[in-house]
Amino acid sequence: MKRGGSSSLRPSAAMEKRRRDHMKDLYSKLASLLHLQSYERMPLLALLDQATITLKQWKERVERMTARKQELQNERISGESSHEHKLQVVQVSEMDSSLEVNLIISKADNVRKVELFRVLSIIQQSGAEIVSCSSSCLGHNQHCTIHAQAFHTRLGFDTSLIEYRLKQLIS
Repeated sequence: MKRGGSSSLRPSAAMEKRRRDHMKDLYSKLASLLHLQSYERMPLLALLDQATITLKQWKERVERMTARKQELQNERISGESSHEHKLQVVQVSEMDSSLEVNLIISKADNVRKVELFRVLSIIQQSGAEIVSCSSSCLGHNQHCTIHAQAFHTRLGFDTSLIEYRLKQLIS
């Protein structure tokens, strides 16, 4: 027996092809937004797993940065009330084979002057190659952001050692 109404329930081949193409475009956009491999070069499940991992890492990083921002705001408020500028911040974050170092160094009279080339040499000695570095002064504080990548992705670098050595240099 033939089913007369079954053809109206199934999408046509052209509609199905448009749907698949649309999904491919969406997966490609996801991969490019998250700086992952091209969608065509990795299995779909691997792409989704990697996207999930990346988004979780970004969420954790945002939470850490938000907490740190709140901490800095509290310190700034307490520092303004006592008129002291002894703020020293070292934050080292790692994502895959890249490294981000954020420093806030007080330029108060009683704090030792920190030379930027010493900070860069510590990062380089730890197995990272400097990609970019920016520095600016705001009031009595010097703000530095350094981006680096591992010389060898298989070897990587030790973020806790870098952070420890930078804290020793600053304090």
